[in-house]
Amino acid sequence: MELYTDNGDSSSLRDAIWLFMDEWRWIVAIGTMVVLAALAYAYTAEPIYRTTALLQIEDRERGPGGVDELAWLSTTSAPTAAEIEILSSRMVLNEAIEQENLNLVVAPIYVPVVGHVVARHRAERFARGRWPPGYAWGGERLRVDRLDVAPGLADQALTLVAKSEGRYTLLGPDGEKLLTGGVGVRAQGRGAALFVSELKAHAGARFLVMKQNELATFKDLQERLSIAERGQQTGILELSLEGTNPEEVMDTLTAITNIYLRQNVERRSVEAARSLEFLNRQLPLLRAQADAAEHALNQFRSEKGSVDMSLETQGMLEQLTEVERRLSEMELERVERSRRFTPQHPAMIALDEQQRELEEVRATLATQIRALPEAEQDALRLTRDARVANELYTLLLNRAQELRVVQAGTVGNARIIDQAFQPRWPVKPRKPLILGIGIVLGGMLGVSSVLLRQTLQTGIRDPKDLEQHFDLPVYAIVPRSRGEARARSGRFGRSPLLAVASPDDPAVESLRSLRTSLEFLLHEAPNRIVAIGSAAPDMGKSFITANLGVVMAQAGGRVLIVDADLRRGHLHRRFGLPRTPGLSELIIDQTDLGEALRDSGHEGLRVLPTGRLPPNPAELMISRRFPLLVSELADRHDLLLIDAPPIMAASEAVHLARLAGVNLLVVRSGRQQRREIELMLDRLVQGTARASGFVFNDLPIESRRNAYAGYRYYRYSSKPGRGRR
Repeated sequence: MELYTDNGDSSSLRDAIWLFMDEWRWIVAIGTMVVLAALAYAYTAEPIYRTTALLQIEDRERGPGGVDELAWLSTTSAPTAAEIEILSSRMVLNEAIEQENLNLVVAPIYVPVVGHVVARHRAERFARGRWPPGYAWGGERLRVDRLDVAPGLADQALTLVAKSEGRYTLLGPDGEKLLTGGVGVRAQGRGAALFVSELKAHAGARFLVMKQNELATFKDLQERLSIAERGQQTGILELSLEGTNPEEVMDTLTAITNIYLRQNVERRSVEAARSLEFLNRQLPLLRAQADAAEHALNQFRSEKGSVDMSLETQGMLEQLTEVERRLSEMELERVERSRRFTPQHPAMIALDEQQRELEEVRATLATQIRALPEAEQDALRLTRDARVANELYTLLLNRAQELRVVQAGTVGNARIIDQAFQPRWPVKPRKPLILGIGIVLGGMLGVSSVLLRQTLQTGIRDPKDLEQHFDLPVYAIVPRSRGEARARSGRFGRSPLLAVASPDDPAVESLRSLRTSLEFLLHEAPNRIVAIGSAAPDMGKSFITANLGVVMAQAGGRVLIVDADLRRGHLHRRFGLPRTPGLSELIIDQTDLGEALRDSGHEGLRVLPTGRLPPNPAELMISRRFPLLVSELADRHDLLLIDAPPIMAASEAVHLARLAGVNLLVVRSGRQQRREIELMLDRLVQGTARASGFVFNDLPIESRRNAYAGYRYYRYSSKPGRGRR
């Protein structure tokens, strides 16, 4: 195996690409879960149906038979926005609620989560005897025509339990029995009266029955109803209604449009009736005025005889007559409009402006008339009064006749263009859209989770960072080994050590490289004691110590591994040895070396386990007996490997480091932060100990990021088929 590094720089974009390629399984897993959740929602969510209808709001109202609009009554239609508000008002919707019994909630009780999904596929025939009992499974039908409840039971969920032969029992909110009845017969009981016209369900099936208050039903209907104008100023209103029952949404929207049309007709009929009532009061007065004017004109002619008027005077007479007639019409129109508008309304202001203009014209004509001879003035005035009175009376009489026609045959200013229809396919949930959103969201969440994990994991991942920041060499880079997990599971029998179970594993090859580096270090060291420590637990120092001991023993010589972690040491398990007697008994002189030192089962390698874990490990390690014991063990062996306790967790680790000629610190890839390593080195310096270098453990060589950075390995073996990797 060859492991080398490349000093080339990598861009952040390429790092991100390699990161996503390394974590593609995590991204796919999260994306798959999100997509499955989206599909589950799409296929379990209750389907929503939508129906639409079109209404046309005409600009002007016309009577039957082409009668022109009564412009003086200002019967132009209300703005479209006002009609939209009327359509969504309580005046219309509450009547539709009452007509369609929308405040009566009736629904089968299905098994949670899956019941309604199964029920959709059994729309025609209900199931019998399914487990669990008491639930509906599809095909059940309950039609309640009327439900009357006491005030205390309003908005309370009641339960109707189907019995055999069309019988049923109605239960209260707490399960108390309210009444018992049958199909087609009105049943009455404790605070409730019920009429069921249809019941098709197996015995024991339950239904939810509730009488909802009108305000809650109105709000729900108003939220499901949408009204908008198609285009701008087209007068075409599109109404759409959504709901879970396709037949109900069609019937409800049909009722809303019909109610609106009827109220629209009635509203205009009432307006015509009010106007007709006003005209009927004015006509006798105008008839009397016309008769009086005719009588005065006839009397003047009998007394004065015929008075010839010049063409100019006749022209002024025509103008004055027209002005007076229009002023009289405006006065009547003012009275009519004042019932509906305030004086500040634009219609009233426009009427006032027109009236002022006509009065100015009348004043000008009056000035011109005063210049005429007196007889001619009298003849002009009386003729004008007679004409104006007769014309006004005739006009109002005609309009009264028109209003009678309008009142009898009003059709309103709205009509239905498209009736509501029963939808066949649901509009929600939109499965393709939900699936697409699930795929996109799943990919985004997968990528985001990878980036979040990368951000939260601030440990050192590159051994070059150790060398550059701490100015200490990295003597070995131990790649992550799948064989170690298999070996620790006991798959290889009594000896789960990787160096024995898989000697050609890249991690073992890295330890052989470390063995070579140790030989050079030990030549310059004051003794042949190597302490292998770490800043915190679970960095892999026991794995390094055990397998390095096997590798060193395979090269010849006597090697002793000492488990000096008297707090949590477990090195004896890797060799299948008992814990006691061991190091703790040797320190307190309760055993001898012959009993404590164990044969590991590998030639040249012995093991000294921890012994019984003492309550005072730090006191034992700093005792006078411990350095003497270590020196004696080193004299009896060619190499002493000590599995030291974590430096940041155990104070005795620094004392042990002072005894060792070589101190190797294990740093696990991605698990330790730079600050933690700084504190570890500071503690060694404060204890007059010196770190020799690092062993970088558990580097994921299969990672494309590490491969791109230059960390690769090659397996070189004599076995066929085991080539470059």
